[in-house]
Amino acid sequence: MTDTQKPGTQQPGTQQPGTAQDSAPFVRQITWLVDHAGGKDALVRATGKKVSARTLDNWVRGDYPRAAVTGAVRELDRWALAQGFGYPEAAGAPRLIDACGPAAGAQPVDEPRVAETGPTRRRALLAASAAALVLATAVVSVLVTLAVVGRTPGPAATVTVAAPTTGLPPLPTTGDGTLYTEQTGSQGSNTFADPRTLADGNVPVPAATDVQVVCRYYAPSIPSVAPDGFWYLLDTEGWAGRWAPANTFWNGDVPGVYPYTHNTDFAVPLCS
Repeated sequence: MTDTQKPGTQQPGTQQPGTAQDSAPFVRQITWLVDHAGGKDALVRATGKKVSARTLDNWVRGDYPRAAVTGAVRELDRWALAQGFGYPEAAGAPRLIDACGPAAGAQPVDEPRVAETGPTRRRALLAASAAALVLATAVVSVLVTLAVVGRTPGPAATVTVAAPTTGLPPLPTTGDGTLYTEQTGSQGSNTFADPRTLADGNVPVPAATDVQVVCRYYAPSIPSVAPDGFWYLLDTEGWAGRWAPANTFWNGDVPGVYPYTHNTDFAVPLCS
């Protein structure tokens, strides 16, 4: 992966520590929880890995969900309430679920853009131009048309399936029993009912959204999932049971910290 494959220098609406973003109620609340637990890693352990250290790091820096109240936010909020240690009043800020998402009324700041001198990061778009792809099996031929999408933040390409899916074995859907938190890139991610045929591809995940991942599955069905060819099986309300290209997530990379190297988080187990 090259540096030019990542979308911009940071996620939309983020600021670095030391700016006015530090006073945001969500940042104050999450910082208090981290300090009370004794650090990000300690909080991850205390919550039973309901949220990852990487996600906490992003949230503390002001890169928290604004498009929606994500599953990770809800899980951490429920856990903190159950502990009885003064949450949320002790931080002098509202609950996490009330301090993020559309209800928080936060307005994302403008994101500086960098010139694109090479291929755009795959997590930005599933396709940069129209293409026809024929997927053939012994009993079915599926024609997939990838619509052209612009170079502005938004969901990945719309996919139309011209024939029903038949004759394919069931998809593996079992991981190792642990859910893994992954965050979408600055352009979000499209999801599909079946990564092999790209069926039903009109339920996108917004940008900078944490989702729970069960496992990963290899299906190089379209060129834009290269170079790894993996898909994530999601288990977050709204997208549970759907598949998203792994390279549309940050996968451990930090926005604005170069070089970007992760098309897939290989800590996520293979589906079986």
